[in-house]
Amino acid sequence: MTDPMEFATLPATLKLVAADIADVELSRDRNTLRCKFKAADIFLTQIIGSGRDPYSTRNKASRDSWSTRELAVIRVREGINNGRFAIFVRDPQSGLLIQVAPEDLCRAVYCEEIMRGGVVRAVAGENIEKYRGWDALTTTVSVKQWRAAEKLRRPAADEAACQSWLLEKMQASPSQTTKAKREWQREAKRRFGVTVRAFDRAWRSAIEESGSTWGRPGAPRKSSH
Repeated sequence: MTDPMEFATLPATLKLVAADIADVELSRDRNTLRCKFKAADIFLTQIIGSGRDPYSTRNKASRDSWSTRELAVIRVREGINNGRFAIFVRDPQSGLLIQVAPEDLCRAVYCEEIMRGGVVRAVAGENIEKYRGWDALTTTVSVKQWRAAEKLRRPAADEAACQSWLLEKMQASPSQTTKAKREWQREAKRRFGVTVRAFDRAWRSAIEESGSTWGRPGAPRKSSH
């Protein structure tokens, strides 16, 4: 006897995919979001940019959370469009369950609204219209298989980009650093996914190339006032 098929709502699937998005991927994929929202004429500098004003700094966590959710929507939609997810709709009244073609969801005007809300919305003439108000689901096995495949495709840590970034910072202020090395290391891990050892190599190389004094004990630090 086979186990009954288990289902996951599309909003729950988005949360799982968002949880898998590493900071290094978020940093690299911001341009994907810019391209997506450019047509909507949304000012994205404070949302997904790297603004240095106090408002932008205070809201960095919110910006990253928003960006992660939006990237999850993009990735799940691509996965559905490529047939990676089995898509079902379920009548909340009778419990009737029907599998639908992935393209029927992806071509729907309200595709992303369905993914975010988990309930079918449609306009007249769409294939999915007859399921208006039904729950939108996928199978847990589809989600597990897709997540495993995506993890294998994740970009490797970018030590070279980390070194270039550090070099630029050191050349801009060779005799003064704005924060301790461990803080630079944490930011580098978030931006580029580097390990402590990889960061240390990039740090030493950037110091050697820039001739900065950042590596000296008690290196002077810029005032925060």
